[in-house]
Order: sequence, then C-alpha cells, then structure tokens
Amino acid sequence: MNRETRKGFTRLLVAALLLIVVPRPSMAATPSYDPATTVVVFVHGFDPDGFRALGVFGDDASNGDFLHVAAILKQPTWQENPTAPNHIGATTYYGDTPPVWYTDADRAEDLNAGAGVPRYALRVARYVRHVLARAPTATAVNILSASLGTEVTRYLIEHDLLTLASEQKVTRWGQLVGVTIGNWAASNASDLLGGISPDIEQMRYDWVSANISANRTLNSPLYGPMIITHWIATDDGNGTLTLLSGKPNDGTNLSEDEYFAGFTTEAALHPATDGMLQMPGRSFGHTTHTGIRQNDGAWAGLAAMSQNNVRVTVTLTRAKALSTGDSLLQGKGEWVFSASVTSPRAVALYGVTQPLNHYIRQGGNPPLFLFGRNETRFPNVVLFDQIVPPGETELGLTLWAEELDWHPKFYRVLENPFGNNKNIGTFNVTLPTTGPSVMRLMNGNMDLDVTVSVRTVY
Repeated sequence: MNRETRKGFTRLLVAALLLIVVPRPSMAATPSYDPATTVVVFVHGFDPDGFRALGVFGDDASNGDFLHVAAILKQPTWQENPTAPNHIGATTYYGDTPPVWYTDADRAEDLNAGAGVPRYALRVARYVRHVLARAPTATAVNILSASLGTEVTRYLIEHDLLTLASEQKVTRWGQLVGVTIGNWAASNASDLLGGISPDIEQMRYDWVSANISANRTLNSPLYGPMIITHWIATDDGNGTLTLLSGKPNDGTNLSEDEYFAGFTTEAALHPATDGMLQMPGRSFGHTTHTGIRQNDGAWAGLAAMSQNNVRVTVTLTRAKALSTGDSLLQGKGEWVFSASVTSPRAVALYGVTQPLNHYIRQGGNPPLFLFGRNETRFPNVVLFDQIVPPGETELGLTLWAEELDWHPKFYRVLENPFGNNKNIGTFNVTLPTTGPSVMRLMNGNMDLDVTVSVRTVY
C-alpha cells in the first residue's frame, strides 16, 4: 500500500468512524417559554405505602392537588383536551403495571431501572414524553413537583432521562415543599422512620450526593435554560423536628432542605434580559408540610411562574436603628425583620388574597441582627423574589421589625425571661413593579431602604 493509498484509506476510516459515533442529544436552538404551548405536568409527593402499591403507573392520573392546579391555572386538563398544547397532566410513579401504551422496550427499561427514585424518575420522564407526543403543537413542559416528587424530578433532569433536559423540553420547574436536596430526618434520625418505606433511604443527603449530585448546590448545566421557583413551608407543627434538629422546618422537611443554597456558573439559570445570572426564586408560607395544600398564596405563585416572565425582587438593603428597643443596660437590640407580600393581580386572576410570600419570625427564617443606637447595617434581606402574575404593576408590602428579649426557639435569645418581644414598628406600603426603585421607610425607631428590581427572565 503506497503513501497516497494509505492516506485515502485513513480518510475513509475516519469518515466511517464519524458515521457510527453515537450522536449526542439534540439541543433546542431556543428554549420555548410560551405558556400557550407549554404542557403542565404535576408530580406528586411521598406515600409511605407507595413502594408496594398495585395498579397502573406512569399513565394519566387525577388527585386533589392536580385538580387544585387545574382550578387555579384555568387550563384544560388531560380529561378535557389531551391534545391541547397547554393541557395539564398528572401521573403516579407508584404501581406495578405499565400503561397499555408502553412498548416492549419501555417495559424492559422500567424493569431494569434501579428501584425507588431512579425508576420513579424514568416513569415520570416517559409520561412527559407521552403527553408531548399526544399534544404535537406543544413546545415545552412545566413540571410542578411536591415533596418527594421534587427529588424525583431533580433526578430526571440531572440524569437527562429520555433527553428531556438536554433537548430543553423542561423550561419551567415549580417546587412545593420539595425534598430538593434530601431530608434531615431521613439522614439523621432514620431510626425514627424505620420500616415505613425503603424510599426514605433515598432521601438521605449522602444518597442524593452519590446518586444525583452535590446535594446543596445547583451545579448541572442542564438547569441553564430553566425557570425554577421554590415554595417553602415554615410552620414546624408539633415541634418534634425542631427539638431534634434545632433548625427552622415545616414539621417534615427543614426549610433549608427545600431550596438550593448555591450554584456554579455553569448551572446558573437562564440569564435575565439584563444579563444577570439567576438563582431560583424563593417564597415562604407559614404552614406545615401538608398544610401547603390549603395555602392559596403558594398555588397563586405556581400559577404566576407558569404564566408570566417578570421576576420581581424586593430587598431590605439598608437599616439604621434610631433606638435599640432595649435599655442602655441591655446593650444592643436583637432585631428580626419580617415581611408579607400580597399581589392585587393574584386577587383578580386567581381569587387569592393570601400572601405570595410570608417570611416571618415565627418560622425562624429571617436572620437576627444586633443593633446599637444610630447604628447602620446593610442587611440585604430578600423580602420577595419570584415571578409575579401577568399584568402585575404593584405589590403590597407589610414590613415589620421586632426586638427579641426571650426567644430560645431558633434565635436563641436568652436576655430576659420576663421580657417581651417588642414591635419596633410596622410599614404598609405599595411597591411599584413596573421598574426598579428604592423606597425609604422611617419611624421613630428605624430608617430603612427597600430596593425593588424588576427583570424579564426570557
């Protein structure tokens, strides 16, 4: 074989190898965010008996939460119009019988998937593919997940099951009281939960880190084009989890387990139109883990995230204490700022008067600050951060501060067992959401700056 023949052979060999290389998943040129062509899929939470459930999995299902979603979104359900590009679907990942539309290959893949979350996630992914196929003009999917359904969805995304993430089919993800990064009780007190369900072992922090990714960090580039919002419950119920963990919680999950705490640049969410990288939105409601079902503010927030593209962030950027709230002998005052935010458009569109965000001292989530007289601090406490309902032009903000004397729960203030927590003042104001602004609030005890930023996120 002469030199030219060898060159020709080499070129042919390279060309042949290129032809047989397994193709990478296709990437959508531009992710779709149009609510009119986005299918909504609700993914339910944990059932202690779910692992042994009988019946059909991965097919259309209906439950109270699904009906709640349908009622507030006012979009067709799978029963009403399964081919609509914005219809609402729901499935169950529990069960022992595949749907009739599963192929032999689908059934084999399901049997070979790892038990628990890996198999549940595959079932949800296959259902998403199913609803997209039957609604041929749909361009994307909006996943709304509750509790364990959030961990299942996270597995689906980060493992790119059925290439839904890499093809940028999932463009929105709303999480209700999600087991986003694992569960404290499963990780630290699993003996109290022993024998309930093997699924609990897969809620452990170490399982999440080993089988999904570093549990507290948003670090997959597959999240890049997604709009993500966390809704966090903060009422600790009977207080058992508080006694065990000492941290704010909703009686089932720690508050901090329901959201990502950090992110890598590669995984930063789709940049807003001003070019700033974004973390997921975050909202709080003072209710228990299961009580979120009755918190209409959270459901209105889900609807807003599903139907709009304007993200408003309200931040307490500066605070000056004109008095400490304590006597001179007690020294610096121990202050906590709380806030409640309501939306006029949520009332008009969804009939919801409850706050979209209720970030209050009783839940233990707002931070504690020490203030001396005439001391200025820059708290940068986020009072609201999420997508607002379509057409929103203003938000109602109630902002108040308390000085703590005796509050061992969460804040560990043990200054005076006979003292009372003092209200330093309350402001009720209207914040415009048509553009950025800074509002100055003053009374005899404090001088505050509240900053509003408004971003179009796609």
